[in-house]
Formats: sequence, C-alpha cells, structure tokens
Amino acid sequence: MPGERGLSHKKYTFLVVEDNISTLTMIVNMLNNLGYKNVITARNGKDAWEKIQAPESKVKIVLSDMLMPEEDGLQLLQRIRNSEKHWHLPFIMVTCVDDMNRIMSVTEEHIDAYLVKPVTETVLRQKIYSAIKKAYDPDPYHRALFTGKKCLREGQHESAIQSLEEARNLQPGQSATYFYLAQAMEGVGRIDEAEENYKLCKDSSNDLYVRSLDGLARIYQRKGDHVNALEVLKKAIAISPNTPDRHMDLSGQFRAVGNTAEAKASLATALKLSKKTMKLPPRYIEACLDFGMDTEAEAIMHRSMGGEKEDIALLNQMGIVCRHRREHERAQKYYKRALQIAPDDESLNYNYAVLLVDLKDYKAARSHLYHVLRQNPESENALALIITLDKREAY
Repeated sequence: MPGERGLSHKKYTFLVVEDNISTLTMIVNMLNNLGYKNVITARNGKDAWEKIQAPESKVKIVLSDMLMPEEDGLQLLQRIRNSEKHWHLPFIMVTCVDDMNRIMSVTEEHIDAYLVKPVTETVLRQKIYSAIKKAYDPDPYHRALFTGKKCLREGQHESAIQSLEEARNLQPGQSATYFYLAQAMEGVGRIDEAEENYKLCKDSSNDLYVRSLDGLARIYQRKGDHVNALEVLKKAIAISPNTPDRHMDLSGQFRAVGNTAEAKASLATALKLSKKTMKLPPRYIEACLDFGMDTEAEAIMHRSMGGEKEDIALLNQMGIVCRHRREHERAQKYYKRALQIAPDDESLNYNYAVLLVDLKDYKAARSHLYHVLRQNPESENALALIITLDKREAY
C-alpha cells in the first residue's frame, strides 16, 4: 500500500502463478534478469491464495496465468480483491486467450495490467514498474485515489468523497475517480450526482465501462426507471455475459416491467452460471420462490447450508418452500431448528404461525403471533392473521 518506499522494489517478493512449467520457468528467469530475485511460484489459484495468506507471506505483486486447473487466475483475482487484508495487491494477468468475454471479466475486477503471451522482457518490465509505482510509491493522485477506495471499502462514504474529489481535482478526467466517486455518492443517497459520475466514467473508460453500466442500472432502479435499467443491463451483458448477478438484476427489471417470460429466462441463466458457487445470496432463493421454482430454491438452500453453522434466514426460507409444497412436517422441522437458534425472531415466529394455521393448530399459532406482537406491537401481518383466526373461530 502507499507509503512503503523504504524497501527497494527490486527486493519485493513476486508470486508467479502458472500451471505450464516451461512458461513458469521462462517468467521466473525474466524476473531474475530484471533484478527481481525474490520469486515464489504456484501452479494454480488455490495454491497461490494459500501462499498469499500464509503468516510469513511477503508477497508484494502477483503475476498470474488466466486459465489454470482447479482455480483459475480470475478466481484468484476475485479472492484477492474481496479480501480485507490483500485487496490492494498489484495484479498482472498473463494470458494467451483471444476471448474478449474473458478479458472483460478480468478488467471488471480491478486488474492492474494484462500481458498477452508470448511475454517479452521489455513489456514485462514496463508493466511491473507501472503497477509497483502506483501501489507502493504513488503520486498525489494515486495516493488520494487509494485513500478514497479504502474509505469506500470501510463504509466511510463522506471521507471517501473528500479524497476522491481531491483525486479528481489533481487529475481531471480519470475514469476510476468518476467510478468510485459515483459509488460513494450512491452510498450517501446523492443519487443524481452518482448518476452523473457513472455516466462520466462510462464515457471515458474501457476497463470500468461495464461496471459503470451496473451502477447506472442501480440508479435507474432506485428511481423506478426500469426501462433505462433494462437498457444498460442489456449493454453490460452483451459485453460481459458471464456474471450471474447481472442476469439476476436483469431478471428483476424484466419482472418490474411485466415481462415474466424474459424474467424467468434471465433467472435460469443466472442459476446456470452460478452452479459452482457454494453459497448464493438470499435473493436467488427469493427469486426462485417468486416464480414457483421450489425445487431450484431448495437445491440452492441445501447447497448454501453445507457448512456446520446453520443460517437462520435460510432455515426460514426452507420452511417457506416446504409449506408451499405442502410438506408441512418438513417445514415444521426447519422452523423448530431456526427457533432454537433465534427464539425471538419476528419473521420466524410469524412464518411458523402461518404454518400452524395451515395445520389447524390455532392455539399454537396464536402463541407465536402474540410473541411477535410482544416484540413488535405494530406488526400488521401478525395483527391481520389474528383477526383472521378470530373470524374462523367465530363460525
């Protein structure tokens, strides 16, 4: 991160990730020729991530092949960018892939540079120097940009805006500044300014173009402008079609304009693209339930609960799924498990009461509804269900 000037960049530790032994050897030799002697290697993304996380790790920059077995370069990059400790690591992707969909997926993840094989020593030197300079000995612009990104990650939106506006004043017209400033503005509800900055990023960027479209889609959705949200999401997907969440967003916008068939088709695409993801956000489950895709919803929930610790929200959703499928005994099992973990949860108690009404156990249903009202006396759902029970018992 900025401020580490005391250590000569020639002494920095490089991590080279490559499954082809001849290419790996060639890159390591090039680095040695350029004066970089501290080089460690890995044969895939999983191995590389373990080495980055090791307590003794001193990795300062990563050079990774894109296509590798077990875990590829893009997955490694996503791990790094999503981590709390290593998100800022300079990352150079090495690839021979002539697939623009894959290249666009890479540039969406804040890559510092990519090299097309065969790699030459001259180009490698240029890319390394630029990446290291920006990360570890930045000029005032890159220092302000880094501070803004760091504050944004930590949820300090006002501080992020201050640093990013400083960066914009130092170097007007930089797409990265517009993009992160738009995110910070969005975070504090300055929606019109966020929209303006996403548009400026879109008009001045290649690598952040697609993500700026994602941002515009969120802004249009917040404004209820589903037609424009659909338009920009379609543009984003045409360029980078392999992101499940983008298809989920598209599904939501199709549903908002009443196009159920396209909404369901986009959801199916999102599920197909995410089939290797162990745990999906609850909105995937909710979308499946909304379309009556109970089997798919249950499959996602079972997959998501693969760990030892049970998730209350997922158990709650499992209860809903089983109730919809009239599998009342299974639904009851899930609710009881969830209530053992969180006995005062309002949603759990209400949904379990709904199930008990289906089972005609009105006394137990009332007990859970009264529990809801003790927690939240203004719960409209609980009050409405009690009124329904009163009418039923009156006849």
